[in-house]
Amino acid sequence: MFLKLLIPAIIIIAAAGLFLGIKIIIQKNGKFPETEVGHNKEMRKRGIICAKAEEIKCRREIDGQIRSHSACSSCNF
Repeated sequence: MFLKLLIPAIIIIAAAGLFLGIKIIIQKNGKFPETEVGHNKEMRKRGIICAKAEEIKCRREIDGQIRSHSACSSCNF
């Protein structure tokens, strides 16, 4: 019973991996697209930065003031 389930599961997982990798295999410089906000060129063009970097930026701006969320000039709250 276990083997009847295991073999199709392995085949499905292998097929999914193959289909996901086809684009990378076919492309000349095949590599995964950058999905991290801080490393994505399009996100940087639009001025979108990661939450951690935004927090650091806010804390630097309000250094010496009361550290409340509303004191940060780059936040929309």
